[in-house]
Amino acid sequence: MTAADLLQWEARWARPAALAAFVAAVALLAQVVLSQALIEDRARVRALPDFLLSVDEKPGLYLGSAIVQAIGVLLVLPVFLYLFRAIVGRQAAIPSWFVYLVYIGPLLYALSAVLGAVDRIDLAGQFADGSYSFPEADPNDSPDLTQCPALRGGLGEDCAEELLGDNPNGLVFAFSFAGSLAVAFLFVMLPLRARRVGLLSPFMSILGVITGALLVLQIVPPVSVVLQSFWLGAIGVLFLGKWPGGRGPAWESGEAEPWPSAAEKRGLTARAEQTEAEGEAEAAAPPAGEPERERPPSRKRKRKRH
Repeated sequence: MTAADLLQWEARWARPAALAAFVAAVALLAQVVLSQALIEDRARVRALPDFLLSVDEKPGLYLGSAIVQAIGVLLVLPVFLYLFRAIVGRQAAIPSWFVYLVYIGPLLYALSAVLGAVDRIDLAGQFADGSYSFPEADPNDSPDLTQCPALRGGLGEDCAEELLGDNPNGLVFAFSFAGSLAVAFLFVMLPLRARRVGLLSPFMSILGVITGALLVLQIVPPVSVVLQSFWLGAIGVLFLGKWPGGRGPAWESGEAEPWPSAAEKRGLTARAEQTEAEGEAEAAAPPAGEPERERPPSRKRKRKRH
């Protein structure tokens, strides 16, 4: 693919990719809002039991939030694919198998979100109606899980943790682990490669790396989602060519060119203004070979002496 073909392809698909980025950002944020609206602050009930009780009380809302999350994750696919094609078109050294991660990662992650929600709804029902027990638990252990089921206090939280840990869904865990790891890897590697060929600024590249790391670590999940949404919104603006201060020259040439620094951009702007001024001066000058017209001598009136 020549540089002209690449630029034509990017111009054709820039708006769909940007729209996918914007909708994905909104969907991921909406999922966080829906999840927070699900939780109720029950008296003497700790966070995890309260979560399970809330899921049992509003299973439709919880499943809906998971579907919204899945939609947001699926829409990340065309965003990554557009960026991947733009990087490869500028002769970046990316293995051919990398494109499979672009497809498989978001698909697995979205599927695990929906299947995990269905599994949690089932466990939440067992926790709420108390139709579970741990017959193999040792009464001498601390906590004493033979006293389950329980809802409130520390025992309620211990029962909830054991219920979730004692009923793992291997398929959902495998999809979730593989999908989240692949998506996190894409958030890290694609911005780094895009920066090398001048498609992303250093800030956007570093932000992508941080987003990918938080996606895997899950230290503060809402922060990870907010960063994902911000990065996706910013990349959508970049795809549309509305980046503040202008995009890097690589987007215009179709070749790998470094993203200019702020100082270089100021220098480029100054040179552009100087070139424009010189062009205006040349346009105002008479054509070559045409003699410049002489001004007629000014006639001054002589004062009469009296």
